[in-house]
Amino acid sequence: MSNFTKEIIVALIPGGRKVRLVESFSYYVGKTDYLTDHGIVITVPVGFVSDGASIPRFAWPIIGSPLTGKYRAAAIIHDYCYFMQMFSREISDMIFLNAMKVLKVSKWKRYIIYWSVRLFGCLAWGNRQR
Repeated sequence: MSNFTKEIIVALIPGGRKVRLVESFSYYVGKTDYLTDHGIVITVPVGFVSDGASIPRFAWPIIGSPLTGKYRAAAIIHDYCYFMQMFSREISDMIFLNAMKVLKVSKWKRYIIYWSVRLFGCLAWGNRQR
């Protein structure tokens, strides 16, 4: 079973819409059909900077803002997976979906966010590859 090791502690970076991790935290991805037979631990280190979920401003009243909501920890894990590119983009997005489920993000909301990153995440993924 997948789970987070603890609550995330972040500090808002002045002048922007980004946060910096004050303490590292980990996410255990349990046995899945898309990753491994044994599961894996993803640890985001102290100091990692994230812009949260990539939610356009017009959707904030419906979905929530990038740094709030139940999906925040999942978005930080997703940003770290994209930054490190330790998995394929598809698997990174599946980890994000799985993490939102663990955090009990409503089904409709997590699928809107998931399909948004599937459709538009290629831009961020490609920028990191350069």
